[in-house]
Amino acid sequence: MKRIIRAGAVIAATLLASKAAALGIGEVAPDFTVPSTHGDITLSQVLEQGPVILALYYADFTSG
Repeated sequence: MKRIIRAGAVIAATLLASKAAALGIGEVAPDFTVPSTHGDITLSQVLEQGPVILALYYADFTSG
């Protein structure tokens, strides 16, 4: 049952995210803040240290 709920949540998040505008190569991403285990992280502050790669893992902490 948990697997079905997780799959539904992933599908819902994907559908909601599909309304976001995609960035082209070389375009600057808008500034944003996200929560993390080390407190909030803001893109503009992290960019001061160098280039940033954003990655999303849909299957983290799942058995599949």
